[in-house]
Amino acid sequence: MGFLNKIQKYFTNLFISVIEEDGSYRLYSRVVKNGKIKDKFDKSFEMIPNDEKLPKEMEEYFVSLWEKYNYVYISVLLNSMGQGAIKGTTEEEFEKANVDSKNVKSVKFKSWSAYVSFIDIGWMQKIYSNVGVDLAYSPFVVLYSLLKNYKLKTRPTLYILNQASSVTIGIFKEETLYFGAFYKICKEDIVSSSIEIDDWENEEEEENVRGLASLDNSDDNDDNDEELSNLDDLGQLDALDDTFDTEEFSDIKESIDSSNLLDSQTEDANLGDIELYGRDLEIYKFLKKALKEYYKNDIYESDFIEEAVIFDAYDLSHEMIDSIENDLLLDLQMHKIDIDEAVYELSVKDIYGKL
Repeated sequence: MGFLNKIQKYFTNLFISVIEEDGSYRLYSRVVKNGKIKDKFDKSFEMIPNDEKLPKEMEEYFVSLWEKYNYVYISVLLNSMGQGAIKGTTEEEFEKANVDSKNVKSVKFKSWSAYVSFIDIGWMQKIYSNVGVDLAYSPFVVLYSLLKNYKLKTRPTLYILNQASSVTIGIFKEETLYFGAFYKICKEDIVSSSIEIDDWENEEEEENVRGLASLDNSDDNDDNDEELSNLDDLGQLDALDDTFDTEEFSDIKESIDSSNLLDSQTEDANLGDIELYGRDLEIYKFLKKALKEYYKNDIYESDFIEEAVIFDAYDLSHEMIDSIENDLLLDLQMHKIDIDEAVYELSVKDIYGKL
């Protein structure tokens, strides 16, 4: 750690965690001085679909913060599909997992790696080109940081990071990852899958499930290496199949009568119910799909899983929790978390050590 890093905590620092949720950029800011949080404030900006830049008012907001504080650090939690995690750190182990190591930037731990494609990093840099990104985090790194706060399990355990717009799962034994998968939740898919309840058992495998066999068909991106030279330490990601049978989901399915979904007090209230129900369905199918992949695919060193730990940054229904426990036969532990707090803690550690 350099001299500036050692003394920087004594100045006023602003840490901003940017989380993409429900079609919005949500900014969680903390003012830190002398190792203590002096102030907190949040702000949201509507995301413009398919836009290649941040909203103008969001960029202007960043400018106003730069004018006010000595140091400002912008951290982004990655929410793109071109990312995942594998057991192993070598090029051969990436190849075994069907991931082209030449087309991804990875952070390597002792026995496993998280990765994100150069394409996705380049897209993020393009969107934030007018403001810059100081730190970028894989949700697998966030999940790993959360599980280390508790007593590590000596048997393979399913860990789940539940966010508003995504679900990240990792099967860990102590600090070693054996399987990782990332699932992005789309609101349109939620409403559609909720309304068409009778047909959901026959849906084909979702395209927005990102497991380990993910980037094997990527195009070469040698030109991106030079562009990304300022994102060398991805250890912080800093400076920067078969369809499952789903009849077990009976408890949730019986709790809502699809023929009466639009017959309650208001249409808005019903839409909320539809989305909640559909979201649970999507997560449940994803969990079953991931577990089947883990058990059936020979590339994984699979062992029977008895426990699951959910770090819940959004909201899981009681019916969903019951189904995980009863239908998937998992002993479940729940921990409510603030995802912005988790990103902030990583940011502080990466900039100048723990508070």
